[in-house]
Amino acid sequence: MALADKLSAAAPTVLVADDLQWADEASLIVWHQLAASIDQLRLLLIATCRPTPRPEVQQVRAAVVRRGGAVITLGPLPETEVAAMVTAMVGAPPGEMLRRLTGQAAGNPLYVRELVDALVREQALEIKPTADIVSGSEQLLPSLPAVLDGRLSSVSEEAAQILRAAALLGRRFAVSDLSVVLRRPVVDLAAGLREAVDAGIVDGAGAELAFRHPLIRESLYESTPEALRTALHAEAARELAAVGADVLSVAQQLSSAGRPGAGWSRAWLVQVAPALASRAPQLAVELQRRELEETPVGDEAWDALIVGLIRALLKVGGYQEAIAQANRALAVMTDPARRGETFWMLTHARGSAGLGNEAAVSTMRQALAAVDLPLLWRARLLALLAMFEREVTGFDASCTLARQALTAADEVGDLPATAQALVAVWLINSVGRDHATALESIDRALLITSDDPSHDDLHATALDARTFTLQNLDEWERAALALRQSREFALRASRPDRATWASAAVLWYWLGQWDDALAEMDSDATDVPGLVYSWLRERWSALLVHGLAALIAGRRAPGPAHHSRPAP
Repeated sequence: MALADKLSAAAPTVLVADDLQWADEASLIVWHQLAASIDQLRLLLIATCRPTPRPEVQQVRAAVVRRGGAVITLGPLPETEVAAMVTAMVGAPPGEMLRRLTGQAAGNPLYVRELVDALVREQALEIKPTADIVSGSEQLLPSLPAVLDGRLSSVSEEAAQILRAAALLGRRFAVSDLSVVLRRPVVDLAAGLREAVDAGIVDGAGAELAFRHPLIRESLYESTPEALRTALHAEAARELAAVGADVLSVAQQLSSAGRPGAGWSRAWLVQVAPALASRAPQLAVELQRRELEETPVGDEAWDALIVGLIRALLKVGGYQEAIAQANRALAVMTDPARRGETFWMLTHARGSAGLGNEAAVSTMRQALAAVDLPLLWRARLLALLAMFEREVTGFDASCTLARQALTAADEVGDLPATAQALVAVWLINSVGRDHATALESIDRALLITSDDPSHDDLHATALDARTFTLQNLDEWERAALALRQSREFALRASRPDRATWASAAVLWYWLGQWDDALAEMDSDATDVPGLVYSWLRERWSALLVHGLAALIAGRRAPGPAHHSRPAP
């Protein structure tokens, strides 16, 4: 950042990053910070990445768009540019038949190169004033799939069989997963995979490889009859699950099998439901919905499956369906622990669906009225209710609930409940202007949630709360550090960062960085996930955006008294 400031101060500067989809976490954070500062620097910032990068890169791209940046999607090469590319490769412009053949590549420069390279290898081109197909060989012209498949002829049958199995695992695949599916040790696969790499069929490094061309993988995959493919996917899922493979690998195989699994898959889904909902919530919704359709109500797995489905629906923002499924579950569930968890999720679904805090409060009170509610869920619901009760019955009731929640959480030894209660205590102390005590509470909550990915939402809330409290304590450097940590956590957890804009806008205002404050408020602040964020959004968005913008406009108005930086 310092170098960018120095360079752009000296002269207009262009900074280009290629293949941003491979950027590490630190590089993405720097890129995000540069994009946020673009209005204050003489800097043109350019990046290229593939159309569907990983979520962290998508977040950076979305932030650029929110700040008025341009996203240019590259389409296929036009015919004139394909002709120029062929000319550069063979030394003469393409003739009519060669143009027709390269048209199969649909403007993809990599495929154009493959086709022309194949013709050159087969000595099927002749150079006259133009480069064209050798006369009399028209019937032998290769198609693009044939050219790509032709690469398989350069490897042994052993390597080809390995590649057919790898095609079942997707375009990218782990060598360890391939070893499990083929029931062969990795050392036995090494020679065949080296052949495939040398032939340009797959590339990559370490434990993961990828097919160089999607069409090669597609051709291998489609060459297996559909009924056999389905059976192979189901078998691969079971083999991978048996050795404790990555949950995403198993889930993708179950999804590709296209049908409910046997008893083992239900047991596996129940076991990995929280991890799968965090890693691939949409996939979790698909698999658990499918299994539920084949599982009768009353079956031992039914309660666990519907709880897992509701959890995944909350992750993908399917709040209305989550409400419907939770009400369906509560009508038949008898296990108190399952009922407590379902009430907990119903509370979040109702609050996040925009039905108003009254609906969430009503759900919590209904659950707490049950005499058989387990102490763990009583503690969590009390802690959450403490944050909302102040709006309904007042500050004193909220304080009482928070103390009850802490007592119950300590009694049952439930750290998430303790952390939620500490967030409630933070809010109460913040409203009471006891910011030092509020900071102690939120720091304790952060210590509890830091190592548990299943409570990312609560950890993100606590991180943002810490930034807010440090501002109230005039701890500006620590507040800026806390804001950076909050955004770094959002990147690491692959979660949308839609809440820190408020704390950031206020921080930049007090530090006199008004362009940055306005840029934060230009972001999409209306789509804030989670019950606590929903509660906060209703209270801060409109007032903060319009109020802070008005303060900045007023301080920038003509007149010497309005140009000074506000005193913190």
